[in-house]
Amino acid sequence: MSMLPRVTEQTRELIAREFDTRGPDICTAEVVAHLKRHNPELLDMATRCAADVGDSRKVMSGFAMFFRLLVPGLPMSGDLSPLPAVSEETRARLVRDIDAQGTEAFTMEAISEFERSNPELLQMAHNFATRSHQYLLAMQGFALIYKALVLQSTDQRSRLH
Repeated sequence: MSMLPRVTEQTRELIAREFDTRGPDICTAEVVAHLKRHNPELLDMATRCAADVGDSRKVMSGFAMFFRLLVPGLPMSGDLSPLPAVSEETRARLVRDIDAQGTEAFTMEAISEFERSNPELLQMAHNFATRSHQYLLAMQGFALIYKALVLQSTDQRSRLH
């Protein structure tokens, strides 16, 4: 089971309203600034996925909403972030896992875990990817980012015990 926050329908609606009210560009810029400071590996992964999918600005908005769903009260000051910072080691492990399993099997496994652990978050990812011209690439990106956060949180939790 994932240690990541479980997204509720209410949170999904709240964040969607925030993006509608404040605008996706402002919300995305805040998330990107936060990730630059606290989670640069995750930001790099999202940026690369967005470039692969195309229409980077729109796709980064989707990744920003995804992140905000996991962190509904985005800290605007201070150095605390409620999600683990993805390490280079975790990222390298993901690459090894993808190489060993293949992209399709890795993605299907990650989405299955996603569905069990965080169905509302998966629904947001699916709804966003449906509006993309590259559904599969968008879902692979969401699955990769989700799996990176799950692995990192599991790793950090095991170090504490």
